[in-house]
Amino acid sequence: MKKFSLFIFLMATLVIFAGTFYNPLGPTLLPAAGLYINKVPTLQTYYWRNIDQAQTLVLKGQADFIVLPVALGVELINKGANYKLAGISLWKTFYLISSQKINSINDLNGKRIVTLHGPGQTADVILKILKKMKNINFEIVYVTSGPEIIQLLAAGKETIAVLPEPFVSLAEVKTNGKIQVQMDLQELYASLFNLKDKRLPIAGIFVSNKKIKENPNFVKRVLNAYKQSANEFYKKNFDDAVNYVFNIMQTMPKPVLEKAAKRSEIYYTKDIKEITNLYLKNLQEYGAISNIPKNLYLDY
Repeated sequence: MKKFSLFIFLMATLVIFAGTFYNPLGPTLLPAAGLYINKVPTLQTYYWRNIDQAQTLVLKGQADFIVLPVALGVELINKGANYKLAGISLWKTFYLISSQKINSINDLNGKRIVTLHGPGQTADVILKILKKMKNINFEIVYVTSGPEIIQLLAAGKETIAVLPEPFVSLAEVKTNGKIQVQMDLQELYASLFNLKDKRLPIAGIFVSNKKIKENPNFVKRVLNAYKQSANEFYKKNFDDAVNYVFNIMQTMPKPVLEKAAKRSEIYYTKDIKEITNLYLKNLQEYGAISNIPKNLYLDY
C-alpha cells in the first residue's frame, strides 16, 4: 500500500510539473501575455531578467521553453545547449534614436552610438555588420540598461542610441519629443542586403530536446497555446495584453507600452527557415555567431 501511495505521489508530481516556460520582461512578453493569463495546465511560467540568467537557464537545461533573441539562442546551441528553435514571434522593435537629425548612415561616421550590452543583442549585431560592411567609423558604447541610456540622452551626455521598444517610446515621452526615431533598424538591415522583406527574426521560442523526446504532445500543446496567444489573444485583447505587461514590469508607463506595442511587429509563425537562415548566414559571415547548427529547427 505504501509503495502504491508513493507511486501515485510521484506520478502526481510529474503531472503537476510537466514543463517550465521562461520569457524575458519587455516587448517579447506581449505575444506571450495570453499564455501567462490563460494558464496551460501543468506548465509553470516564469520570467528571465538578464542575459546571464538566460544563459544559465539554457546551458543547464533548466528551461523547457524559453523565448530568446535568435542570435543568442543559436550561439548557446553552438556552445552545447540542447535546444531547437520552434518559431519566431517578434519581427520589428529596434530603432536608432537621437536628438540630432540623421539622414543617412554616413551621418554616423565619427559618432558614438550607445546600445544595450549583451551577446547576441540584435542592435549590437547589426551595428557591427553596418560598421564592417560600409566601412563607417563609429564607436559602439555599451550600457547595461535602457533607462540609463535614456538618462544619458536626456542629459546630453550621449546623442545617439539604438534601443528596442518600449525604451524607444519611453525616450520620446521622457524628453517631450526631443529624442526621436531617426532610423528603423529592420529597414537598415534590409537595405544592407537588398532585401524586399523589411523584417528581422528578432526573438523566438526555443524548446529543449529533452522535453521534445519526453512529451511531444505536451510540446505541441504549449506551442499551440503560444501561437494562439501571439496571433489571436494579443490582437483581440490588446488592452489586456498591455495591462498585463504593465502590471508585471511596473517600471513603464502604460501609454508608453501602448505606443511601443503599436510600433512593434508581433506574430508567431513556424514558417521561418528561409528568412532565419539568411539572417544567420549574415550573422556568421560577420562574426556574430560562430556556426549555424544542424537540425536547428523543430519540425512539428
